[in-house]
Amino acid sequence: MKLVKRVEVPKRLLIAVRIGSIALALIVSSILLLTQEINPYDFFSGLLLNVFGTNVGLTESIVRMIPLLLISSGLSLSFKAGFWNIGAEGQLLAGAMLGYLLASNLDLPGPIQIPLLFISGFLAGAAWGIIPALLKARLNMNDVISTLMLYYVIYWIFQHMIHGPWKAVETVGGLTYGGFAHTSVIPANSQLPVIEGTRIHWPTLLIALASAFLVYFLLRRTTWGFEIRAVGDNPDASRAAGISSTKVLLIVAVISGGLSGIAGIGELCGIQKRFTPEFLSGYGFSAIITAWLSGTNPISLIIANFLYGGLLVGGNYAMISYKLPIGFINLFNGAILLSVLAGDFMVRYELRRD
Repeated sequence: MKLVKRVEVPKRLLIAVRIGSIALALIVSSILLLTQEINPYDFFSGLLLNVFGTNVGLTESIVRMIPLLLISSGLSLSFKAGFWNIGAEGQLLAGAMLGYLLASNLDLPGPIQIPLLFISGFLAGAAWGIIPALLKARLNMNDVISTLMLYYVIYWIFQHMIHGPWKAVETVGGLTYGGFAHTSVIPANSQLPVIEGTRIHWPTLLIALASAFLVYFLLRRTTWGFEIRAVGDNPDASRAAGISSTKVLLIVAVISGGLSGIAGIGELCGIQKRFTPEFLSGYGFSAIITAWLSGTNPISLIIANFLYGGLLVGGNYAMISYKLPIGFINLFNGAILLSVLAGDFMVRYELRRD
């Protein structure tokens, strides 16, 4: 027996594998719950009720969907081109850091300042994404390693800034204290408007929804999209046809990194308003799962990211109601990721008798 890459993936197989991946993740999660003497039915029914049966749960699921949808839209495009961008978390951080720098030093009216911050976030994320694309195109460097390592580079630059130059100084009773590591809150003209009574920053939500459809349109209705699909499906044949893989890599790196950078602006200006050591929430890594689950279909992207956002909200419910540690909650994400990876492998390859 040998593994052979599928030339064409039947749609029925793709749907069946996706459903099977989710079912496998639920089975593994149920086994993990049983080890803690927790009834899986009670756990999942309570989670669904508290997340999708309450206004707070629904709105918070949308809050978490916003960065996931932005990042996974870009990742689905880069994966389609065969560029395995695992460093979206770093590109998110790059966008947020440039946004904070501009927000702290510019004093423009909100209608001008906020679009400028989104543009700066896109450019910073794109710049951080181009580096590994160039390394792959020119030096054939492994993109998984380079994108992931660049995340750690920007992460430690970020830690240096919030513990040093950007660290807020607090004055209490006439005495100056260094305080814990955090920055000052960004000015009001840089803070994103939200839907009343919620934390949903609607400008970023609109950009996220639009990005899912624009990525699909780019891939299916443009010459660039044809070249992206050609390079991803068969790099050798596309090269023989005169398609520049370097150009394709740069296009997907700019779009993928730029959307991650916009997600960073949304987190900074719409949710947290300042930097702390815990600013990052792992959206860049979680979006890998939803990008794999959904592909480039915009409706699938929106649904998958909304449901996964609900799962993240449910993690908080589980920690409070069942007193489960954060490490145990992360096991659920790991189970889902492994199930998706196994499903993706089954879709791409088949066993044949040699």
